[in-house]
Amino acid sequence: MAKSPNTTPINGISYSFSYSLPSAWGGLYQPKHPPLTEEQRIETENELAWLDYVESEFIQDMLTYPEAEAIIKKVMKQGEDDA
Repeated sequence: MAKSPNTTPINGISYSFSYSLPSAWGGLYQPKHPPLTEEQRIETENELAWLDYVESEFIQDMLTYPEAEAIIKKVMKQGEDDA
């Protein structure tokens, strides 16, 4: 196998990198935001409930994925045409 021209090590130089967060953050950065109003909290709960409903009623019960099957058929047909 050919050797890359940039594989010769540079003698006498070493480097390292580490990044540590202040312990006051507990290891994670969590930006502060104002508390939600009651209206925002209800709207958020409603939106999450709607997403759960859509997932349980439509997505989880799907036996086939028509768009994906159409793409696969098209790709398979192109492969047969090329042969």
